[in-house]
Amino acid sequence: MKALVFLGVIIFLGPIILSLLPASLTMEGIVDKFSKSGFQVESLTFVDPPTNESVRQVSFYIQGAWVNIYEYDNEGAIAKYAEMYKKDPGTAIVEAWGLAQALGAAPSKNKPERVARKKKFLLVVQGEDTALLNEIVTFFENL
Repeated sequence: MKALVFLGVIIFLGPIILSLLPASLTMEGIVDKFSKSGFQVESLTFVDPPTNESVRQVSFYIQGAWVNIYEYDNEGAIAKYAEMYKKDPGTAIVEAWGLAQALGAAPSKNKPERVARKKKFLLVVQGEDTALLNEIVTFFENL
């Protein structure tokens, strides 16, 4: 009798508990959340074939910032590319303080870039507005 009551409770509460669990991330879901949050997603393109050893890639612009999101099925590949895109601390300090230009070097033509990883997704965003880049990365990390 107790087993039947327990089974009834599980059958009744199961769908409620499942609806409370967060949905898994998908490439389309991420892009949709960017759009619904007020970011203006423009020129959306699913890249075929994807690059950086990813299984899927989407590129788009948000207010002039170029956004690439890569989806991986291999932990080693995503770790490799996440580290590859990160700047080493020395380079970050030189760029932030403008030390190279202070010593007479030509200004860098590279656009500022930010990188973020969320589960099996890697976001790489480039643009001139660093505040916007930081906002995009923060939004992505909080999905």
